[in-house]
Order: sequence, then C-alpha cells, then structure tokens
Amino acid sequence: MDRLATEVRRLTDMVGDLALHTVRTRLARFLLAQAEAPQPSHRWTQEEIAAHIGTVREMVGRTLRAFTAAGLIRRQRGRVVVADREGLEREATGA
Repeated sequence: MDRLATEVRRLTDMVGDLALHTVRTRLARFLLAQAEAPQPSHRWTQEEIAAHIGTVREMVGRTLRAFTAAGLIRRQRGRVVVADREGLEREATGA
C-alpha cells in the first residue's frame, strides 16, 4: 500500500506539473535539479529529458537554444552548464 500511495502521489504531482507549468519552467527546474545533484548519474539525451519533463525532443532543443541565447546556460562538450542561476531560477518559477 505504501508503494502504491507513493506512486499515486508521484503521478499526481506529475500531472499537476504538466497542466500548470510551461516547457520552459519544467526544463529550467530539471536543469537546476541536475546541477544540484551530487554526482550526475549519466548524460541525458534531449529525448530522455523530453520524456522526463513530458514534452518532445524538438521542444527541449528549442528551449535549450533559447536558454543559451538568453545567457542562462552554456553548452560545453555535450554538457549543459548553468551560467546564470538566478535567471534560470526565475524561469523555474514561471516569473
């Protein structure tokens, strides 16, 4: 029952996130969470990120380019580096 309740909570949170937040907001939150992770588990592909945040790869690529153009992130050797944490945090709150 505990596992079922945990899974229902997770899915409810995911549905709320998808319904209430834009791709920009969800991607900014994802990038910030990855930047704060003690050790990155692996390099995420745009396809994996898209599946994780509930969108398509094309939107992830477009949004990453927009974040790069705005100076929020830098892309180095296949990695994303947060260049402007405060700006990305503003995106994560939808402000």
